[in-house]
Amino acid sequence: SSGINAEYGGKITVEEDLATQQAVYEHFAETYDECLTSHDGYRAPIITAEETCILLGGNSSAKIMDIGSGTGMVAERIREKGYTHIDAFDPNKKSCQVAQRKGIYERIFLTEASPKAAELKLLLDNTYDLIVSAGTFWVTPSYPGVYMLEELARVIKPGGKILLVVNEEYIQGDWQDWGVVKDLEKRGILKARPVKLVPNYRMNASVSDTNQGKPPNGAVIVYDILK
Repeated sequence: SSGINAEYGGKITVEEDLATQQAVYEHFAETYDECLTSHDGYRAPIITAEETCILLGGNSSAKIMDIGSGTGMVAERIREKGYTHIDAFDPNKKSCQVAQRKGIYERIFLTEASPKAAELKLLLDNTYDLIVSAGTFWVTPSYPGVYMLEELARVIKPGGKILLVVNEEYIQGDWQDWGVVKDLEKRGILKARPVKLVPNYRMNASVSDTNQGKPPNGAVIVYDILK
């Protein structure tokens, strides 16, 4: 689409971007947590844990799936809040190994890096109460996006939720087909809540997407699963 071409100058394919993305994660897996926390001031895991508490309301037996789980930064914060039944879902082997050493997930699914996450078909319907994902959706076309939502909804229990926390700028690109969400709503699969903006998604604005020289806002997106 024109949006993808604008994002990449018409030069880089989704497949090429995916290969580059995974090579970066592979290279930085061992130092990823320190880089994002100490240097970048990355707050998405903290925001995600706070929003998880709001959505689950103290239900410590809730089953959670962490999409794009990486080294487990999000799960560490969620566990601090008393929610310990968390599975991981990520395509980067080295990052998953780092997470495994932490002992924070019940199960780790090492997946193919697919924006549509076809591997979710391996999971049974109605398995999770909540799916969380921080800093993963809509980063570029090679990352998960709207086409993943229907499969995510399938593996969530009726009345469960999807919680996505991203840089506000990630949802402003025109290369996502937001009509997909409208269609899922029309079919009674899910209902999108109004986007909630929170300050200081990443404290070091110099290493992040531009926000007039200020730390970018985080966008908290929640989908209620209706079916």
